[in-house]
Amino acid sequence: MKRVNIFFKIIILLANSFAILFVFPYKANAYIDPNTGGFFFTSVLPFVYGILAAIVIFWRRIANAVKNVFFRKKENSDK
Repeated sequence: MKRVNIFFKIIILLANSFAILFVFPYKANAYIDPNTGGFFFTSVLPFVYGILAAIVIFWRRIANAVKNVFFRKKENSDK
């Protein structure tokens, strides 16, 4: 039980640390290459579209698996 509490405390500490970094950003003198958007469209976006296509293709299997986990049929104990 103590390990779970320590785990959640660590997760909360990390989440708060990232939140503070995003709320109070430091001044950054950096150059962003104009081709960065092209990198996004050529690498990250097709990966996301591939995941979405796999979900659409296998939707019935995914839905049946979730349904079997949460809605199990009651077995007859009259035997």
